[in-house]
Amino acid sequence: MADGEANTSGGDKVCVLIVEEKSDLRTFFMGVLTKSGNFEVKNSASAKEALEILAKESASIQIVAFDWQMTDMSGYVFIQRLRRDPLYDHIEFVVCSQVITPEDSFLMVELDVYHSIIKPVNANDYLKMMEVVRADYNQSKSTTLKLKELHHLLNEEKILECDELLKTPGIEDEINKNPRYVYLGGEIRILKKQYGEAVEFLKNFFKNKQENPAEENLKSLNTLGKALCMVGRFDEALLIYQKLENKSPNNLNHKVMVGDALLGLDDIAGAEEKYNEALDADPAHKDALIGMTKANSVNGNFDKAKSFFEKIEGNFESRTLASFYNNKGVALVRNGKVKEAILFYENALQFFDKFKGHVYFNLGMAYYRDGNIASALSCFQAALATDELDLLAEKKILKEFQEKGIEKFTADYKDKMARKQK
Repeated sequence: MADGEANTSGGDKVCVLIVEEKSDLRTFFMGVLTKSGNFEVKNSASAKEALEILAKESASIQIVAFDWQMTDMSGYVFIQRLRRDPLYDHIEFVVCSQVITPEDSFLMVELDVYHSIIKPVNANDYLKMMEVVRADYNQSKSTTLKLKELHHLLNEEKILECDELLKTPGIEDEINKNPRYVYLGGEIRILKKQYGEAVEFLKNFFKNKQENPAEENLKSLNTLGKALCMVGRFDEALLIYQKLENKSPNNLNHKVMVGDALLGLDDIAGAEEKYNEALDADPAHKDALIGMTKANSVNGNFDKAKSFFEKIEGNFESRTLASFYNNKGVALVRNGKVKEAILFYENALQFFDKFKGHVYFNLGMAYYRDGNIASALSCFQAALATDELDLLAEKKILKEFQEKGIEKFTADYKDKMARKQK
């Protein structure tokens, strides 16, 4: 095939956004693709400009071919920002770079980037590769798109929607048999609070699938570490996350998860160091900002915690985050630090809207144990007023409060305290 000659295979015409700082290369790439007749082409001279274009025009863009060594933002930060947003799930990404290291390759697989072009490249080879990407995009199976959708439904903690999607023929089969998607089986169990089952499911996968290429195991290892954190096995989780960071040091999520494991082990300084490493690379990294909010809350630096919280953009709330605050406050109560727990919960409330019901309940319990029945009942009322419908079923004291009413509940509480003092 001659330079610039169109390859008519591969399905429909697609729109490509070229992100390249060098104007001569942008012109070259645009010319090759436009001449072929199979591509509509947009271009950007920087990562920042590309992000602005995608925010406005993502629905019309199917492929993004971007430079891995951009000066305003490294390619590995650029792609991680995009991969955290379901708005860009439909897009195929192509890395263009002079060198791709083994570490880069690991990261690309973790981020579902399977196409790369080594620069310099001639027109013929460039067009051949872009035609492969176009064909892959147009031939993408509906199952793959459904699995991407499931990934983001899990991140958004939409249990009912996940269950409905799992009924789609072929989805569960892919999760159980395809190493690329096994991690989703662990994530489903975590969302349903089946933490022990998630650990067992993933450990069985590794036991039975040891022949998998290392890069295919990275996502499943990450989810296993998350499940281990959920059951309080932070030391095991830390070993996994450190291993992942060594394999793929530019994956900022690994740094955050190392920080989370260290925070679980009460190494607050170590946790902050890892969160800051992620923030040094990407100051807007939401999970790292949440990490710093958590670390400073635990350390009693509530003003500093709030300063990091105020930098978080977009939706940040999750059951997992609410559980973190609730568990840390419960630990304070168990250690006899009731007043510290009250202060901790009061400050935690400012970080939640959707998931503050459990925080209100635990704050109420702290007041209850501190003998402040009026404040306790106020918190119980606030908890019941939220949409967290599982609260009443889970908490016996809330059910008792709702059944008795304020006056009867208060009278019974005072009677109980009087009997204890005799």
